[in-house]
Amino acid sequence: MPPGATPQQGTMPPGSMPPQGNVPPGSPGTMPPGSMPQQGTMPPGSMPPQGNVPSYGAPPQGDMQQPGMMSPAGNPPIYGYQQAAVSTPGTLDVGQALSYGWERFRSNPGPWMGVIACGLVIYLGFVLVVQLTDPTTLLPVLLIFLAVLAAVWLLQAAMVRGALYETDGYKPHFGSYFRFVNAGNVLITALLAFILTVIGSALCLVPGLIAGILCMFSLHFVVDQNEGPFEAIKSSATLVVTNIWPVLLLALSVLFVTFVGVLLCGLGLLVAGPVAVMAVTYAYRTLTAGTVSPL
Repeated sequence: MPPGATPQQGTMPPGSMPPQGNVPPGSPGTMPPGSMPQQGTMPPGSMPPQGNVPSYGAPPQGDMQQPGMMSPAGNPPIYGYQQAAVSTPGTLDVGQALSYGWERFRSNPGPWMGVIACGLVIYLGFVLVVQLTDPTTLLPVLLIFLAVLAAVWLLQAAMVRGALYETDGYKPHFGSYFRFVNAGNVLITALLAFILTVIGSALCLVPGLIAGILCMFSLHFVVDQNEGPFEAIKSSATLVVTNIWPVLLLALSVLFVTFVGVLLCGLGLLVAGPVAVMAVTYAYRTLTAGTVSPL
């Protein structure tokens, strides 16, 4: 076409694109009506095959797994220390539990020894009251005994609270141990567990031991999850029965550690008591897939 001439209708200058929607029939890349595309070609506007989506850019927000969510395979999430210390989520390594309790106590001994010293004060107070009042009837003795038990149970709950702080990765100070608002549930739960253990021991020693082991996590469910007394005892028993052999080994190990502490003129309880409580709390958090902070 001569320079400056106007192209005729239906003709296009070389290199120009046809108007949108007016692709001439038979042009490259078009297909006759009703024909199938050849392998490797795609009709205009169709999506690429699955698997050929470009990989640039950040993944969609909904495709990212958030902390604590279930994994795509449906496996429960793994928390904190379990990633390093537990080979399979929900399994308990008794040796690791005792080691964890010892390391936690060693890194924060002062407050723990202070709480244990409170137990010594309770014992000395009991002896002093008995010496001063010299009760001769059953009612005063029973009242003093119940008062001492209540103090001991609240002290146990305080130690559980401190151990839960330790597994959360927080080193509690002395006042932190007594930060639980469900003291009523603590006392009722401990009383029910005590009654079950006494009844079992009256029948035979073995049922009493079984009752004590079944209730060994009851205060943890009360303090940590704010469960009621009956619900907490039921949850503890279910957890023990589901993991009977490692829990039984743990109970025997804790009894042995406590016994060794008693043999050392009672002073060994300053160490054995905190280690035992933190080992049991480690087991509770592990078996319930809870948070266990790394050492």
